[in-house]
Amino acid sequence: MNHTYHYFFVILTLLFVSCQPNEKQEQNAENVEQTVSFLGRSIDLQPYVEGFPYSRFTPSYEANKLFYMKSGETTQLLALDLIGQPALNQGKPISDIDYSKRNVGAMTYNKADGKLYWRGDEVNDEIFNIYRLNIETGEIEKLTDVPYIFGWHMNEAKDKIAYVARLGNKEARLGELRILDLTTGEEETIIQDTPEMRFTWGSPSWQPEGKGVVLNAVQNADRTYGNLVYVDLEQKTQRTLLKQDQPRYFPTAYTDWLGENKLLYFSNEGGFRNGYTFDIGNNQNTQLTNFEVDFGDEQIIEKDGTQYLFGTTSNPIKTTLYLMDLASGEIKLQQDSDVNLGVLDEKDGKMMISTTSNKSMFRMDELEVSLQDDGFAFTPIVDVSETLKDQLYQSTVERISFPTFDIDEKTGEQRMLHAYLYKPKNPLPKDQQAVMIQSFYGGGNNFSMRYQILAEAGIYVLSPSPRGSSGFGREFFALNDKDLGGNEIIDVFYAAKYISEKLDIDPSRIGVFGGSHGGYATMRTLTFPGEINGNTAEFDWGFGISHAGFSDIIHFYENCNIPDWVTLEAGDPKTEADKLRDRSPLYHADKMKGKLLLTHGTNDSRVPIAGSRMMADSLRKYNKDYKLVEFEGQGHGIKGLQNTVTMYKTWFEFLEGVVAPKEAVAVN
Repeated sequence: MNHTYHYFFVILTLLFVSCQPNEKQEQNAENVEQTVSFLGRSIDLQPYVEGFPYSRFTPSYEANKLFYMKSGETTQLLALDLIGQPALNQGKPISDIDYSKRNVGAMTYNKADGKLYWRGDEVNDEIFNIYRLNIETGEIEKLTDVPYIFGWHMNEAKDKIAYVARLGNKEARLGELRILDLTTGEEETIIQDTPEMRFTWGSPSWQPEGKGVVLNAVQNADRTYGNLVYVDLEQKTQRTLLKQDQPRYFPTAYTDWLGENKLLYFSNEGGFRNGYTFDIGNNQNTQLTNFEVDFGDEQIIEKDGTQYLFGTTSNPIKTTLYLMDLASGEIKLQQDSDVNLGVLDEKDGKMMISTTSNKSMFRMDELEVSLQDDGFAFTPIVDVSETLKDQLYQSTVERISFPTFDIDEKTGEQRMLHAYLYKPKNPLPKDQQAVMIQSFYGGGNNFSMRYQILAEAGIYVLSPSPRGSSGFGREFFALNDKDLGGNEIIDVFYAAKYISEKLDIDPSRIGVFGGSHGGYATMRTLTFPGEINGNTAEFDWGFGISHAGFSDIIHFYENCNIPDWVTLEAGDPKTEADKLRDRSPLYHADKMKGKLLLTHGTNDSRVPIAGSRMMADSLRKYNKDYKLVEFEGQGHGIKGLQNTVTMYKTWFEFLEGVVAPKEAVAVN
């Protein structure tokens, strides 16, 4: 599971929503009412869900076009000439498919055939394959037919694709490297992985002249020990490149090599993600950077015949831009930034980049690197209008640190955790004020439309980074390994205690919410038995909202499409079954505090809906206050204009019953 999830997309699909637990009701997708009410306030969702209906920006210097999505009654894939500041409303559809009904990964333009490629599915079920779109005719082709693809990448000539297919599951899992010839359509299976070194997520990196490919792998199905595997395409042999006894998470090979045998890769084996080179010929490994903060997005650029590495060091608190001479390792340029930056495309020393922060929604710039006094020069290409910003930006943001329960071994002092507090510009009256705490995947310096909608309703949002969160180095990221539902949950309790005192808001109006892992964490928080790992925690939670969460860890392991995530985060179901049951909210439903809203897509393959349904059944048995809302045909995320609006309406109906309950309601 990734550490970042977006559950509310501005696109349209069919809607089914329950008005009573487990009851589904179909609604007409036309004339969607986009106003929600909360404690006498009327909140117009239209600016949030339709004010800037554009997303998935994929600029291509080679095509001289900008490809992007536009949401509305359907979600369209558009193209526009990449000249100056493109007028997004002038984009032309290049496909008649409704992309609200599919998952579409990062798109790549292939200059060799003038077509777009991506990894995706067809019905939101995460059966990922590679697709190709003819941008002139709109014809789409499914190029592969496997249950799941970890990653893919084209060779330098753009006439072949290397991809890693996952076949089978759990103990029967098999990973294969395959080469697809884009000219003939033929594919060849090159090699299979082994139980000792499993292929995993990551883009294959082609050696120059197509001699070999470097793949991501994990040792003994333990993602704590990530590695890189070199596959000789002629000999069809494989060998592990990095030390196998060295802990590291997901080392990544850069897609372009620095020479015939010289690979550039990034790894956090030293504690933070840094750059390294590896010489395939003599097995020489050299560290390029030595930052004590994770090295983020990276791009090799060439200026005046010299290769430079452009990149950022980034955590949820600060971002710094760098330009380094690859030959000498000398840092030529350095500049702090208050936004997160991602490279979208590059040519001749110019880059198309996206920027976002917790205070700014989105902007796409052209970034030109100058070794003279100018340094980094930003030219806005796409931005959100000032009028829309005034409508969307409904909170002020305060960075806070709060103490949790344990001692930081490095400092010898009480561990402090990072969080952002989103304060509504127009808060509710004191006796109605409420706080929603994100249970996991919080604390990032990125824009959340959801937080702004809640702020317009007058609700505070606390977005913390409990242990196990990314952005603070490998050691902090690993603190919750095999401890799912343990100390990370106590961190959330301490966040609640801190914010209750800081804002002087009663626990009955403080709740927790999250999706996927965060959905589990929400249920776990409300049903927490009071003690774990010898540590105790207590808080009188008022409510929780769980989206796409799992309530039984073992059931999740047996039915999801990411069982290795369960093994790393929770433990081995075969040898630690008792522990995993005890960490499962399903078996503590009788202890639930407050009220719980469960939402889930019926077509979710990553976290099957059975997890929410089983929890609802158990809560009903114990006469707990809950509601289950199902979204028919939706996957791990909720897509569609009407689905999105209905989700928020469901949230606010639920929240109003928490913040200002009228009377006790019998549970069906």
